[in-house]
Amino acid sequence: MMSMTCTLIAGAAEIPITPPLEVGILMSSVQRRWEPFERVSLPLMARALTVACHRRRVALVSLDLLGVSLRAFGRDLCRRIAAASRGAVAAGDVILAATHTHSAPESLALTNLYRTAPFRRWSRELVGRIGTAIHQACRRSVPCTLWAGSTRAPGLAIHRRIRTTRGIVLSHPPPPRRIVISRKGPVDDRVTIMALRRSGGELMALLVNAACHPVHEMCLRTISPDYPGYMSLELQRRHPGTAVLFFNGAAGNINPPTVSGGAAAARRHGLRLAQQVDAALARLRPVQVTSIELKRRTVNLPARKVSGRPRARPLGCALAALRLGSAAMVFVAGEPFVESGLAIRGASPFSTTAVVGYAMDYIGYIPTDQAFDEGGYETGPGLWSIAARGSAPIVANGAIELLRESVRTGEVPAGDTR
Repeated sequence: MMSMTCTLIAGAAEIPITPPLEVGILMSSVQRRWEPFERVSLPLMARALTVACHRRRVALVSLDLLGVSLRAFGRDLCRRIAAASRGAVAAGDVILAATHTHSAPESLALTNLYRTAPFRRWSRELVGRIGTAIHQACRRSVPCTLWAGSTRAPGLAIHRRIRTTRGIVLSHPPPPRRIVISRKGPVDDRVTIMALRRSGGELMALLVNAACHPVHEMCLRTISPDYPGYMSLELQRRHPGTAVLFFNGAAGNINPPTVSGGAAAARRHGLRLAQQVDAALARLRPVQVTSIELKRRTVNLPARKVSGRPRARPLGCALAALRLGSAAMVFVAGEPFVESGLAIRGASPFSTTAVVGYAMDYIGYIPTDQAFDEGGYETGPGLWSIAARGSAPIVANGAIELLRESVRTGEVPAGDTR
């Protein structure tokens, strides 16, 4: 029997989370080095969206952060955020995702910054601010309809692992042409969009999912949300009163064409992405929602020590799948490669699927087995890369299984906008 369509009750809020300059930027993961910021280009924000149906409420939070490492912020992070929300949402119904801007504090526990007193003070403030944003979002909740679809944004991202006569090198700094063998590699220019509209049809919130490292202002000692922040500001300018949440995709091996080009490059990227999203809004399709379902799972990955030697204890990778009718979002901890994102979306039973990385916890890169064969920075080993060969298919298959478990008879119509 088909369930009755429910009315989504949704609200959104945003709040600044910009740290003091002394809560510094990652300058080198290899050297485990951070430095204090020099200035603020744009403030960092926490953007919260709450959606409720049949007494189930879920909070999605997009954070202008490098990552959400539970080693840095504490294993009870979601419990403390739920308490700070004044009971607006349960800890198990909070999903945190970082935009992965490299111009935010070093929050991955790759250096000793997270042990410093300034970081700890800011961390406590951050918990309170996220909780406040969730509380405000709940207070602002109104009946909404959900619309979903996708578009493409070609040219904004490249496969950053370049094959050279000296092995795999990253796209930044650009290698000399004389040593380049091939720049070929998969990218994902699909932009997945979900829109919540008030009963009168006005936009209340936009969720934008795209896969690309925000590294336009990397290592420049300037606080900035990078291109996701500029995209959000432009869409808010075009649609006043609309909350815009960015969710990065499986971007572990995806860069923009240029790196560390500064605020102008970040702004160009953000404006171009905003234009593509804005143009696609008229093509979104309504989504019938009968309930909200959030499923979680932790899959165990083969792991390595920082030295590169095998580790007996597996590496836990948190996964989550949120179903809203024929639309779904799947969240993956750490930095999955684009190949995993494409595989998950390609096998998803939902007509719209957003694959989100950098969510819930940071466990480093999740390279493909081919990447391990080729070598390169992402395969480490190091604090940024402790997952071992065989991890990528475990993550992809686990995410696909969660999505399939979320399907209910009669809720996923024919058609594919994945």
